[in-house]
Amino acid sequence: MSRPEARDAAATVAVPVPQGGDDPSLAGLYQELILDHYRRPRHKGALADATHRATQKNPLCGDELTVGLRIADGVLADAAFDARGCSISQATASMLLAHAVGRPVGELRDLVDRIDRLVDSTAPLDEIEHADLGDLRALHSVSRFPARRACVRLVLSTVREALTG
Repeated sequence: MSRPEARDAAATVAVPVPQGGDDPSLAGLYQELILDHYRRPRHKGALADATHRATQKNPLCGDELTVGLRIADGVLADAAFDARGCSISQATASMLLAHAVGRPVGELRDLVDRIDRLVDSTAPLDEIEHADLGDLRALHSVSRFPARRACVRLVLSTVREALTG
């Protein structure tokens, strides 16, 4: 392999492993968080009473994602996703929706923008500044793998589209 990856033999899942100045224990934790959300996704399935819905596909890799949101009184009351794609896109959807349900829609928009910036940043992750992101901090590891950023961005873009509908 030309770049460092961890392999989950049971599902043949490739997950980026941070290198450089990152704390190895955090790198392992983040890798496990991504795998956990991939293996046991939260909010996966159809949301029959969705008030907002969007589907997008990445034509380069074939990943496809549908996001359903139920918004009531300006709050994300419930959400679900259905996906056919890589571990990163599915884990991102799981982490994002698990973190966002119950929050005001404005916070969801801000959160999507923050994650977008997080996956672009190659600077070391400031754990204190990003503590409120919870499991979503694991997505920073994707910043070192430009091709995998599209996996995260598919989710972000689909959520943005759903919010406009």
